[in-house]
Amino acid sequence: MPENSPQVSANFTLYPLAWLASFFALGIFIGKFLDISWQISFAVTLISVILTFIFINKNFAIVFLFLSFTSLGGLCLQVEKMSVAPDRLKVLFDSEKLKSGEPFEITGVSQNNPELAVGGFFLVIKSETIVSKGVEHNVSGNIRLFLPIRDEQIANEYEQLNIGYGTKLRVACEVRRQEKFQNPGGISNKEILDRQGIDATAIVKSPLLIENLGKTRTFAPFEWLAERRQNLIIEFKKHFSVSTAGVLIASLLGNKYHLDKTTSESFREGGTFHILVISGLQITFIGGLAILLLRQFTRNRFWQFLLSTLFLWAYTIAVGADAPVTRAALMFTVWYFAFVVFRQGTLLNTLAASALALLFWQPSSLFDQSFQLTFMCVLAIVAMSVPLLERLQSIGKWHPSAETPIPPNVPNWLKTLCESLYWSEKNWQKELTRNVWQCNLFKTPYAEKFERWRLQKVFRYVFETILVSLIVQSWLIPFGVIYFHRISVFSILLNVPVGALIAIESLTAIISVFVAQLSEILAAPFIWATEILNWLILHITLFVIGFDWSSFRLPHYAGQLKVVYLLYFLPIFALTFLLLKWSPFSLKFKIQNSKFKIRIALVSFLIFLSIIIFHPFSAPNPDGKLHVDFLDVGQGDSALVTMPTGETLLIDGGGKMNFNKVYVQREDEEPELFEPDVQNIGETVVSNFLWERGYSKIDFLLATHADTDHIQGLTDVARNFSINSAIVARTPFQDEDFADFYKVLERKNVPLTILKRGDVFNFGGAKIEVLSPNSTENLDSKWENNESIVLRIIYGETSFLLTGDAEKEAENAMLQTPESLKANVVKAGHHGSRTSSTQNFIAATKAKLTIISVGKESPFGHPHEEVVERWKNSGAKVMTTGENGTISIISDGKSLRIENYLRTQTFR
Repeated sequence: MPENSPQVSANFTLYPLAWLASFFALGIFIGKFLDISWQISFAVTLISVILTFIFINKNFAIVFLFLSFTSLGGLCLQVEKMSVAPDRLKVLFDSEKLKSGEPFEITGVSQNNPELAVGGFFLVIKSETIVSKGVEHNVSGNIRLFLPIRDEQIANEYEQLNIGYGTKLRVACEVRRQEKFQNPGGISNKEILDRQGIDATAIVKSPLLIENLGKTRTFAPFEWLAERRQNLIIEFKKHFSVSTAGVLIASLLGNKYHLDKTTSESFREGGTFHILVISGLQITFIGGLAILLLRQFTRNRFWQFLLSTLFLWAYTIAVGADAPVTRAALMFTVWYFAFVVFRQGTLLNTLAASALALLFWQPSSLFDQSFQLTFMCVLAIVAMSVPLLERLQSIGKWHPSAETPIPPNVPNWLKTLCESLYWSEKNWQKELTRNVWQCNLFKTPYAEKFERWRLQKVFRYVFETILVSLIVQSWLIPFGVIYFHRISVFSILLNVPVGALIAIESLTAIISVFVAQLSEILAAPFIWATEILNWLILHITLFVIGFDWSSFRLPHYAGQLKVVYLLYFLPIFALTFLLLKWSPFSLKFKIQNSKFKIRIALVSFLIFLSIIIFHPFSAPNPDGKLHVDFLDVGQGDSALVTMPTGETLLIDGGGKMNFNKVYVQREDEEPELFEPDVQNIGETVVSNFLWERGYSKIDFLLATHADTDHIQGLTDVARNFSINSAIVARTPFQDEDFADFYKVLERKNVPLTILKRGDVFNFGGAKIEVLSPNSTENLDSKWENNESIVLRIIYGETSFLLTGDAEKEAENAMLQTPESLKANVVKAGHHGSRTSSTQNFIAATKAKLTIISVGKESPFGHPHEEVVERWKNSGAKVMTTGENGTISIISDGKSLRIENYLRTQTFR
């Protein structure tokens, strides 16, 4: 570029790859939301490249260069979409050419050794053919199988099958690719599978349904790595407790199936769960360790690079080569390659080179949350943390030199801070002995004291750790709110010490396993040290999260208000730009003008941060209408009622997605209770729905009765949200689910209200009548289906009847006052079971619409066919949550509007 090029050209020369990566990503983003054909993208790319070369000596050539990379990004995304073969299983299932849940016979090759899990193992097979209804189809794509092991006999039968990496199998099973729950704010099961490179899943019911067709040709090193990884999992489980083994297997080997729920939740609440997922932290640690070891044998940088990256990629393949691990390995490889060839580039360009390579390889990863989190974290370090620390260090270490003859032009408080942390009087005295001139420098006395007391390095480490963590957390706040609805206050302090302790724990664990091959007695001290380290990690985390304000859950803005998160980054980028321009030793630097800009940026940052944290605009405003949302929680119930004046009432919260607890026993040890790390429906479905709606507070929680599929989810909601009051009809403390619910209410000082038949509540024109159950003196008695709370909600000329799991006996009791049962909309009792919805009860309701809360596939066969027919014969339209997802009904007091994922209807 010519010398008189505009500023953008100068910045481009300094950070060329950063600019190109940004425009490439912009092209992918545009291609995601605009339907642009690949032919147009290709033409624009080609023309832009030609114009760039034609006008290469002109200032405006850079515009064509940026346009070419923008259109190239969109083109790469289109090519990725077109590259999906028509015989891919996900294409066949999504187009309904194959029906999810039907029995199939699959032939394919195992892509891994059996992945051990508690209660069985996982196997990924690369499919070749699938037989459906007697017809064989050639297919492609990966299927993840779970093979449960219920007893020793089944374990022996699987062992006799001799399944391993590269084994060709024929398997009979029900293959599934479908959404589990269809609600606003829900996590797409298909998207999760796609990110993992899995097309469909299946559970194999018996070893008799698997046939070993022989061994295929495999790459021997890959097979060896897979076997070593599997053996290491077995050794970890053999020598360590459930919690310790789970942490080691997850953080070192990428297998999360052995994490217990208590351990996982403590890491989540402390904001350190990412440490248990193999990503940049582990890759950097392992790569750095390999380099340190290789430096003991060779000083040749090329051999250090070659051997360390080979080892790192072998590790990446061994742990499954998932996308986040592969990204981290590629970033480390690019960075180290730049270092080896002595490339005088910036860290920002190195990061951009990694981004370009990754996005060119898989453009859709731009929308993957792990990709976004990884790159935003590294960008925060590279663009802001490192430059800031470099400048602070230069201020603190300043002494007269040819490059910096004058003192730093900074405020006194900043100079004092930097000198306290970085000035070394000992080093300065040594420097004076080498100079032919002498001078006196007046530095803060704290520097000399801290250095003499050997505290300077400690303070420096603590300061830099907190500063870097604070910057990274600031950059990640929008992502934490959108993806996890959580802000962990103490994660700033916990990340580094927990990460360091896990690194040491991993080292002692590996030493333990190797020494144990020689002697269990010699390995005992290392095993003990590993257990102590794990105990220390957990108890530090548990202590910190014991404070109620250690972390809090937040809703996110939806729709057009999501622009808040983009605006949040404007002051951050402004501060980064000002930082990069700041030279502490420049006399030309206008400090007063910069102070004003910095203050404006900081104030703007705090304003947008407050808007995100306190979310004053997230919740919907009252619109004078009654809203009833029936959530899809599978086999369970949950409904959100929003009153015309804005009060919210959550009736039930679903439940039962968690797996059963099991006992795990090591040799010569007492069995330990293991609860898998599977989040409940109340967390993943109901809470996510409420956060999507913008709520952080629910006025009333109401449990219709104490069955798990109704009350369990309310426990999670009570934990995640501010609650005014909880409503029940019984208090069966002997029931485990109710006891858990009550403990959370008690801890959060939520008052408990007892309802009975005849109670009435009014909310801004909406009236709620309690029709069941009758009052009782024994409130601690069992709270079962026939004691379900039954509500009738009346708003103007419209009414809703919500029956919980009330069965025939309760229905017959309510029929004594049949006029109280009349309703436009009825939520059928007990998920459409034949135990409820008697003919007389149906006739008394005179319903126009019947909602049945049940999943697509009910383990109990709900809804029963005869029940559905009875409701239809009465003239009611029947809708199930499993087939429709969330069913939202809005009443203006005269008519009803019904909304779901498919259509909107109006009933009079």
